[in-house]
Amino acid sequence: MKKVLIITYYWPPFGGSGVQRWLKFVKYLQDYNWKPIIYTPKNPYIEIFDKDLLDDIPEDINVWKTNIWEPYKIKDFLFGNQNDNQSSGIVNNRNFKDKFLNWIRGNIFIPDPKKYWVSPSIKYLKKRIKNNNINHIITTGPPHSMHLIGLGLKSTMPKIKWIADFRDPWSDIDLLDSFHLSDYAQNKNQKLETEVLKKSNAIIAVSETWRDNLILKGANHVELITNGYDESDFKNCKLIKSDKFIIGHYGLLNKIRNPKLLWKILNELCEENVKFNSNLEIRLSGNIDNNIITSIKSFPFLKDKLVHLGNLTHKQVIKEYFSTSVLLLLLFNSQSGKGNYPGKLFEYFATKNPILAFGPKESDVKNLLRLTNKGLYFNYENEKNIKEGIINLFENKIKFAQKSMLNFTRKELTMKLSDLLNKI
Repeated sequence: MKKVLIITYYWPPFGGSGVQRWLKFVKYLQDYNWKPIIYTPKNPYIEIFDKDLLDDIPEDINVWKTNIWEPYKIKDFLFGNQNDNQSSGIVNNRNFKDKFLNWIRGNIFIPDPKKYWVSPSIKYLKKRIKNNNINHIITTGPPHSMHLIGLGLKSTMPKIKWIADFRDPWSDIDLLDSFHLSDYAQNKNQKLETEVLKKSNAIIAVSETWRDNLILKGANHVELITNGYDESDFKNCKLIKSDKFIIGHYGLLNKIRNPKLLWKILNELCEENVKFNSNLEIRLSGNIDNNIITSIKSFPFLKDKLVHLGNLTHKQVIKEYFSTSVLLLLLFNSQSGKGNYPGKLFEYFATKNPILAFGPKESDVKNLLRLTNKGLYFNYENEKNIKEGIINLFENKIKFAQKSMLNFTRKELTMKLSDLLNKI
């Protein structure tokens, strides 16, 4: 069995969306004659724990760990942990201090605060790679510092085969706007990204648009492998019928994706329709920006409709899917949002519940929902159609496809990954 070293910041007991993709690849890679070895920090800055995910790791998998130093710990010491979402990378712009911290994040810690783990990791891994006869490595970002580890290993071990997995864009992701980047910082990010694209043996993109963008930037070999769902996670799950009309979003939600028009429309429908008002419930879980909570509660008919479940394990999230009437999907209303396939989209497919998605006028999600007939898609400003669509969902007037989406199962996607490893 051939070996592949996977370099990832996110690994159980880390919870949240960042860990799912490579945890599931590792779960199934040995079925395709590849033995994964994990390299991950020993002491990462974990916001969300999900120890249930440890059960998905095959017992015979080696996990290599070394210590990481992260400046978040200094920030917490000096200013306290304000429950800002470090995983989104943004500190809320409440005052000058917050804006200054965001500026520091974007202009000093390039490409991200994990940069201090790069050099010691390269030094540590060179010996272990040679001693274990490893010929293939994979880096996954964000954080994109993981790709710099791959870049360093490739420069000192040119015969190694290196795949860089881009779960999100790098130099053109929307979040960078919050960091007030200087020209120097922007150019530095672009230069580092270009080096990774040119010197890796292959790049993995998670959507068609992002794949095409990486090709335009000069990537040598780009493969599309989307996110997906693990069939074993959905065994014995059944839809739970409720008298309530539950609109649910489960996972990280930052202020950039606050669907203010949706809250306004839901408030109007409650005011106009007694039955809708008595049945509506808005369920959110995970790290939710305070601006979103405030936005919902600013509408008089929605104050008592919001249920914030806090942080849930992945198993708990899946249970919530099956008790939810409509599954909410919120993309960035921007250029990079056009190529965003959130991991939850494919898990939504597995539930067969209708999806209510918002994003740019054109996007890969819009195309996929049109192709699969799994839900409704709206631009954030399309007030008339949104209102009509929600009423149709409430009154069950739309028939959505119930077929299984087997080409998006984690096992099928792992087969694509193994094919790529065999090719390079």
